[in-house]
Amino acid sequence: MRPDGANCLIFGGGGFIGSHLADELLSLDCNVTIFDKLNFSRRNIEHITADVRIIEGDFNNQVDLENSLAGIDYVFHLVSSTLPANSNENPVYDAETNLLSSLNLFRECVERGVKKLVFLSSGGTVYGIPESVPITEDHPSRPVCSYGIIKKTIEDYLYLFNYLHSLNYVVFRLSNPYGERQNPFASQGAIPVFLNRIMKGEQITVWGDGSVVRDYIYIKDAVKALASSLSHETTHRIFNLSAGSGYSLNELLAVMKEVTGRNDMNVKYEPARNFDVPVSILDNSRIRKELKWKPETSLRDGLIATCNYLKSLND
Repeated sequence: MRPDGANCLIFGGGGFIGSHLADELLSLDCNVTIFDKLNFSRRNIEHITADVRIIEGDFNNQVDLENSLAGIDYVFHLVSSTLPANSNENPVYDAETNLLSSLNLFRECVERGVKKLVFLSSGGTVYGIPESVPITEDHPSRPVCSYGIIKKTIEDYLYLFNYLHSLNYVVFRLSNPYGERQNPFASQGAIPVFLNRIMKGEQITVWGDGSVVRDYIYIKDAVKALASSLSHETTHRIFNLSAGSGYSLNELLAVMKEVTGRNDMNVKYEPARNFDVPVSILDNSRIRKELKWKPETSLRDGLIATCNYLKSLND
């Protein structure tokens, strides 16, 4: 069943992930509303501004939340005000701006009769330091940063809202997404940052010895899974969303060297950070089975697409 004509609201729809999700939902003939902060950059959605409804507001403002949900069938919650790297600096702020606002959203979704809420969680931080890899959804959750704790707590509250109020939901624990429109100047996202610096002949900083392993998923593959959840009722509510394979930072740099043709990479290794788990590879067998989804883009092909996008920014 296709979700043709469904009214979909994307909180954080102007961002890297949200803009690609909007593209995918439009391709399925959904009606898309994008909610993002006041005066947010339209760069990621400039190609679809005529095809979507745009709301500027404050995710932490109750009135803005209420107004945005009028007539909405499906809600995608992609908002986070913190990053894994800085969340431990102020856990109170993390809880106030992410947890409390999410609870207000869930309450409004119940009152408005929203058909399903899709929450984007974090496969890289919810599990903590893994006992075994690849990590299944049933693996113990022991986050080592506030970001992961808040994501897991939001998941738990979704379970509670379903139990108490029958709020239909699904959670995707995303691995490391990358691709076009990801900010090459941000503090999160090794692939765009590294590629941009390599192409400009600038120094790359690696925290640790480069042995940290991550599971990188191409963004256009990832949003297909998010969108497919609208037309599937599943046995489970929590899914790892990943490529299902791992690359160390050193292996990643080797592929980047091949893709960019730059043999003069300047890599500086700094002491490891205590919140970086050594290995994170997510088992994606559950989502393959229940949503009939699988990643289709190889790391090399995804890096080429990302590289071409970065080149277009500099042309």
